[in-house]
Amino acid sequence: MKVQFKNILKAYSGKCDGLVYFYNPRLHRVLCRRHVIPKASPQNRRLAAVSSNLSALNPSPGFITDLRHYAALLPQQGQNWRNVYVKMMYALSRLYNVDLAVLTREQIEQLSLPCNSVKAAIEAGLLVPVKGYENYTSGL
Repeated sequence: MKVQFKNILKAYSGKCDGLVYFYNPRLHRVLCRRHVIPKASPQNRRLAAVSSNLSALNPSPGFITDLRHYAALLPQQGQNWRNVYVKMMYALSRLYNVDLAVLTREQIEQLSLPCNSVKAAIEAGLLVPVKGYENYTSGL
């Protein structure tokens, strides 16, 4: 009996010779692209400041669980709780003109922004409504 491996390169990813290799499960192939290090720019620094500040808000475990359940109910495949969290916060910044690079929990409470719970975010139009969203009431 001969042993055959299927999808042997499925887990193969990394950098080599100026290329980045990764497996795309939708295409069932290993792809590669040039490894490009982005140039420092004000936009990159702004994105880094916003990302670090959103992480520093440190959402509660109950809020993360609600985001996970909400993401599982979305029609788009491949959504995880972090994607939903970032989309919600950027929608908040567009609608309420809030600077995400300096936003704190105290400002969220003082201004009573609708990102305290998934239910409030859906009712404010920050997120798309899904069936049973009324149960997602855990606080940020």
